[in-house]
Amino acid sequence: MSARRRGQARGNAPDTSNPQARRGPNPARGRVAPFDGPASRGSGSGGGAQSRTPAPPAPPAQPSSNPPSRPGSDAGQSQSSAQAASQPTQQVAPPIARDPALDRPVARATDSIKNIDMPASFYNIDGLYALATEFVKRPGFNTTGKPIQLPVNAYAVTQTPTAVIYQYDVIIGNGAEKRVVQAKVWASKKRIGATGPEIIYDGNKLAWSLRKLDQIKAMVDLDEENGRGPSKDGKNAFRVHITMTKKLDLTVVAAYLQGKIQFNVDVLQAINFMDHLLREGPSQNPRLFPVKRSFFARDGDRADLGGGVEVFRGVYQTMRVAQGGKLVVNLDVANTTFWIPQSLINTIKQKNQWRDEGMIAAQLKNESQRKATRNYLKKLSVKAQYLGNKQPNTVWKIDSIAEMTPNQHMITERDQTGNETGQRISVTAYFKRKYNVNLQFPQLPLIRMTKKMRGEPIYFPMELLHVLPNQRYGTKCSESQTANMIKFAVSPPARRADAINQGKSWLNWGGDNFIKNYGLGIDNNQLVTQARILPAPGIRFGKGKVEQPGTKGRWDLRGKQFFARNPTELVSWGIGLFKGRTNLGQAQIEKFAMDFIKAYRGHGGQVANGMPHIMQLNNDAGQAVADLHAATGTKFNRRPEFLVFILQDKTAHHYERIKKSCECRFGVVSQCLQAAQVAKGNPQYYSNVLMKVNAKLGGSTSQVAPAPASGFKGQFQVPTVFIGADVSHASPGSDAASLAALTVSFDRHAGRYAAGVQTNGRRVEMITERNITRILGPLLQTWMSDVGGGRPPQQIYYMRDGVSEGQFTQVMQEEVPHVRAIVNKLAGSKWTGKLTVIVASKRHHIRAFPRGPDADNKGNPLPGTLIERDITTPQEFDFYLYSHIALQGTSRPVHYTVLHDEANHPPSVLQNMIYEHCYQYMRSTTSVSMHPAVYYAHIASKRAVAHVNIAASQGPQTGPGFKQNPSGSSDTPRSSEVADLLQMYEAGNKIKFSMWYI
Repeated sequence: MSARRRGQARGNAPDTSNPQARRGPNPARGRVAPFDGPASRGSGSGGGAQSRTPAPPAPPAQPSSNPPSRPGSDAGQSQSSAQAASQPTQQVAPPIARDPALDRPVARATDSIKNIDMPASFYNIDGLYALATEFVKRPGFNTTGKPIQLPVNAYAVTQTPTAVIYQYDVIIGNGAEKRVVQAKVWASKKRIGATGPEIIYDGNKLAWSLRKLDQIKAMVDLDEENGRGPSKDGKNAFRVHITMTKKLDLTVVAAYLQGKIQFNVDVLQAINFMDHLLREGPSQNPRLFPVKRSFFARDGDRADLGGGVEVFRGVYQTMRVAQGGKLVVNLDVANTTFWIPQSLINTIKQKNQWRDEGMIAAQLKNESQRKATRNYLKKLSVKAQYLGNKQPNTVWKIDSIAEMTPNQHMITERDQTGNETGQRISVTAYFKRKYNVNLQFPQLPLIRMTKKMRGEPIYFPMELLHVLPNQRYGTKCSESQTANMIKFAVSPPARRADAINQGKSWLNWGGDNFIKNYGLGIDNNQLVTQARILPAPGIRFGKGKVEQPGTKGRWDLRGKQFFARNPTELVSWGIGLFKGRTNLGQAQIEKFAMDFIKAYRGHGGQVANGMPHIMQLNNDAGQAVADLHAATGTKFNRRPEFLVFILQDKTAHHYERIKKSCECRFGVVSQCLQAAQVAKGNPQYYSNVLMKVNAKLGGSTSQVAPAPASGFKGQFQVPTVFIGADVSHASPGSDAASLAALTVSFDRHAGRYAAGVQTNGRRVEMITERNITRILGPLLQTWMSDVGGGRPPQQIYYMRDGVSEGQFTQVMQEEVPHVRAIVNKLAGSKWTGKLTVIVASKRHHIRAFPRGPDADNKGNPLPGTLIERDITTPQEFDFYLYSHIALQGTSRPVHYTVLHDEANHPPSVLQNMIYEHCYQYMRSTTSVSMHPAVYYAHIASKRAVAHVNIAASQGPQTGPGFKQNPSGSSDTPRSSEVADLLQMYEAGNKIKFSMWYI
């Protein structure tokens, strides 16, 4: 599933090879085309809680929780057991059958992963199972290029446990208690006394032990555990029921890795146990606190991001089955954001940039500000600190912000025995009388807690509360926080390797008693795999000129013409300037226009003699587009072909309204420029812009020229189409629709791509049949008429971005059949061509640390570095490919997995082709990190945010291309669905089939 590519970065810092807060490729590598507008998206939302009958702010006599062992520890518990409370008992698989002739286990049809009570997210083991049973097997290895020895951040498992492991089903309370409650009950002295300390628990429903335990039934009272005596009402007492369900035979893992059996439930359970065994020791280390599969230490590297937030550098680890019949531990850096432990007042001031307590009081009188503040404070753990507090370690969780202040809120006073005296006093007076505490800021609103006393809510004065450490920050980061986080997270390979080694020392495999007791052995040295550096292609430009970048991965445009210029001379075009701090006079804009025309002609572009229409624009973006479009059309007496807008700032809303108007109202491609850059008049800037302009007008920047030693010869043997697919989701907290994007290559060398985008429900990852039909159908039909000579393609590559291994089967079952159905329809009968399905992903933790001549000057792998052994899946056709140079940080390869291949590609053909196509990305003079088909799909989904159908009050919604869904139309979405994007204007310039998004 794709984590959001659109929007600001969230709690996890971008673990990236470049300063981008997104899992996917970076559109701006090397000398690339400049800003054509921001595309951030998403905002948090939520409702505030209403204040109920007030109660005294003093802590309850018998608080219902212990101090947490570690704040946030519930988030760090394992996710290996299922959420379904209806099946609390682990299903026991029958013994593995054996083939007497081969003396080896054989797979059973009943060995289904669906029989195991675990979520699909665990380690993506379900995806691994699907790979092992459904998808393409590895056809061999690439033999082109140069073999190298490449260290990677994986460590070989040298010994697997051989003892019998007993697996237990665990039920705490009603079986659906919160993770934090389960953790406290499991940590109780009564539970430890019943089971012994060596038992391993997954934090939810499963446990393992080296010794067989009788069925355990016990009652754990958390109040009694803390020395407060048993709970009067039993509210803090929880039943613990532990039952043995099976014995684990860990030898099945070796049998699977050796190809003797298929992946089944027994293999899954064995790997599941070892993954938990790996984490049990660090989870009990008081210095460390876990977040899923990562561990952090407060005394480790961290940095203040501003806004009351800090980022920690920790270590991520997980166990993987790998090619070559081995288990490996993947170890990597993890960067995650946390709240800074400090007074709650300081947190609110820093988060909102409010200068003092008076401003807090003034702002929180506003209901919308209270709601916004409540949204990010809700469930934040705090402690009350004041003289006389009898329970200073009690942890409270914030529920909401009250409307009343300590001076306004009246409570009934109680005597020492807890009986009401009948006297009503303010909270301010209560703290003065009972604790001799003078509140310094009684004008600040009270904070309501999630706990209650005697059925009534509990309130505290804001100034007494302090935020506890090690709590994850779950809100979207601001732009400045994101920038600071990128600076912290992006580190060169040597520094990343040091951070990994530091994390390895925290985990302390050699001194981990759990690892030693169970007999797990891990090599302390990084695994060194046999990789290859594929032959570097050349870059073909106009007039037959070929550039040979070699392993540099970059080149420039000086003295070169585009491979294909705009097919039609540019005649009707206009330039509009939005006024602002960078004032450009008429003469400056005319000079820019002349320099722009000269530069375009120098690169081979066709531009008519004469000046474009130039005008000053109104600051209303929608009206400005209409004015420039009309004036340009009038001057040239023909429909405008291209519009240029000179902007003062990178303002997302301004930019999106320009794009919406151009594409949905008038059907014209456009280019946004920065006024400061126009004023400088840098020729390199013009060249970078012109790569995009030429592509929008129908040209191509360059074409790849494969090296003679490449397995792919550069020419498709049959008419071929690449389809890129991606789904982007709104930022967490936003109810904005997900956007599905599909791209289709539109020339014979797969250089140009047309794109279509449409809403795809809310957080729906699989592209719907309706979207595949209405986006892909017209694109392929136009391809047939414009490129294919009226015939459908004979080879199709469907390249999917952004899905996890657990969703591979869904792609094959829910997307691919609809693609095939469209081609069948266009062919007029059953399509006889061949389909290849490939998933491209950057959501992984594999990094490489090459040595000597196999590394670039920063220590990253050279472009063309291919990894297909030792860390890939055991038998399936997957590989890691570095196809780019990282400008900063540690570069990350793309993980390609071939799900389906009717053409039976040899590795040297498919892998080299993917690598070489990364050299013909339209708007860059570097190779890019991901195949352009999926790269463009990602960019198109971001750009189409501008096409979201919003209220007409936000700008003019008229023009020749503006359409509303007619009432009663079958395409009109129901209220429970998301609205379609605005349609792009179809007349005139055929913008839908241009590279409008680039």
